[in-house]
Amino acid sequence: MALNICLGNYKGGVGKTKNTVMIAYSLAKMGKKCLVLDLDPQGNATTVLVRTKQNQETGKVFNFEKTLMGAVQDENLSEVLVNIMPNLSLLPSYIDFANYSTFLDLKFGLVDSKNPNFSSIVDKKIKYLSSLVKPLEEKFDFIFFDVPPTKSYITDSAVMASDYVLIVLQTQELSLDGATQYLQDLQSLAETHGGNFEICGVLPVLMDGRASLDKLVLKHAAEVFGKGNIFDLKVPNMSRLKRFDNTGIQEKDQFDRKVLGFYKRVTNEFLKRISFFEEAK
Repeated sequence: MALNICLGNYKGGVGKTKNTVMIAYSLAKMGKKCLVLDLDPQGNATTVLVRTKQNQETGKVFNFEKTLMGAVQDENLSEVLVNIMPNLSLLPSYIDFANYSTFLDLKFGLVDSKNPNFSSIVDKKIKYLSSLVKPLEEKFDFIFFDVPPTKSYITDSAVMASDYVLIVLQTQELSLDGATQYLQDLQSLAETHGGNFEICGVLPVLMDGRASLDKLVLKHAAEVFGKGNIFDLKVPNMSRLKRFDNTGIQEKDQFDRKVLGFYKRVTNEFLKRISFFEEAK
């Protein structure tokens, strides 16, 4: 049975997609069956993973027969499952997934916040994705949700479908603000809608260890989230990691292998933090 993981922050460009894809890839190389569910209409995770697939299948052209939004409307996500490589699959996104909130309004109704049914209708909307994902959980060890950087039915739905939330923190002040707002929203979803998830940690990324500002933001983050919740490993700013956006994830030279070796260590810490909660159940 899969563990569902959401990586989040309400600030864009902080590395949520990169780290979602890299951790999923690392787990797949460890033999864990992983699925990345791309819920961002921009489809950046889809782009990187399709390019990764093309690295594995040189010369083949990949086309989608149906979009994720179409599969949602059919109530069958498995019909758009794409195998990227051994142990790694993708539910690809497309721009039409921006209509997901409208789809929920049409399915469950749209009422004013003063309406006595407002809370129950919102509850149904943000828990609907979980019902679609559930049939897939027996096929995978981990399901990762890649989400947009703003509060919406998409991001709320991903959290409500998750067992664990990993907060991604670029070591800049605006990213810390976004992470703090995200934490407050997580607490609200847990209290108001009964979200049954744990925050498994805060992963600092794109860090310049020599910059005093980065260190100061990291200090403030420890005060907000608790020092023990900050990952021991901090992901530095790596140019080769950026290149994977254009090339897909590859293992052609020592620089590729250096990035992948580092993410194996990040993934091991992620697993260690997850196991702490799992063993306490």
